[in-house]
Amino acid sequence: MMHRIWPFVVAALAAPAAGRAQAPAAAPPHPPLVRAQIDLGFVSTSGNSSVRSLNVGEQLVVKPDPWKFTQTFSIVNGYTSGVETVNTLAAGLRADYAVGSRFRLYGLGNYTRNRFAGIARRFEEAIGLSYGLLTGPGNILDFEAGAGRNQQTGSLGPLQEFWVSRLAVRYRLNLTSRAFLEQKDEELMDLENFQNLRINSESALVAPISNNVGLKLGYVVHFANQPQPGFKKADTILSAGLQLLF
Repeated sequence: MMHRIWPFVVAALAAPAAGRAQAPAAAPPHPPLVRAQIDLGFVSTSGNSSVRSLNVGEQLVVKPDPWKFTQTFSIVNGYTSGVETVNTLAAGLRADYAVGSRFRLYGLGNYTRNRFAGIARRFEEAIGLSYGLLTGPGNILDFEAGAGRNQQTGSLGPLQEFWVSRLAVRYRLNLTSRAFLEQKDEELMDLENFQNLRINSESALVAPISNNVGLKLGYVVHFANQPQPGFKKADTILSAGLQLLF
C-alpha cells in the first residue's frame, strides 16, 4: 500500500519547488527618473589666477526614457586680501535621445564667464552623436563627435563668432556601487582658424561616506591655444570637498 502512495507524496513536494525554480528572476530596479547632485569644495587655482577659495556645483538629471535632460551650474569666486582674484561661472543645458542601446543624439548649450581668463561671456551651442563603447556596470566609455557655433566676447576685445568641431570622451570606472573614478575630455576647434583650439579636461574621484554623501577630489584644466591677449593659455582648478546626492 505504501509503495503506491509514495510517488504521489514525492510529486506533491516537488511541484512547489519546480514552480519556484521556473519563476522568472526579479527585474533590476529602474534608475530614478530625477536625480540631483550638489558639489561643495575647497579650491586651489593656478594660471591666470592664484587663490584659495570655495566652489559650488549643481547638476540636475531627468530621464524620461528614451530622453535624458541634464542641467548644470557651477561657480568659483574668491578674494585675496580683500581683492577679487577669481570669478568663474558656468551653466549648461543638454538633451540626449537614445537610438538603440549604444547610440545617442545630443544637443547642448553652454554659457561661461571667466573674467580672469579674459572671457566676459561665451555662448556655445552644439549637436552631435554619442556612442557607448562600454556600457557598464564596471566600466563606461563614451565617444562623442559633433559641431556647433561659438559666440564670445573678450574683456579686452569685440564679439567673436565662429563654427567649431567638437570631440569628447568620457570614461568611468565604478570601483564599488557608489565609489567611482571619472575622466572627461573635450576638444573644440575653430573651423575657420585651426590654431584656435580649446581643450577642457575634468578628473574626479568620489568615495561614499553614506548613501547620499561622498568625498570628492576633482581636477579641472581649461586650455586655450590662442587665449585673449595678455592672458595665459591654461587655467587649472584643484578641489576637494563633499558631493551630495538626492
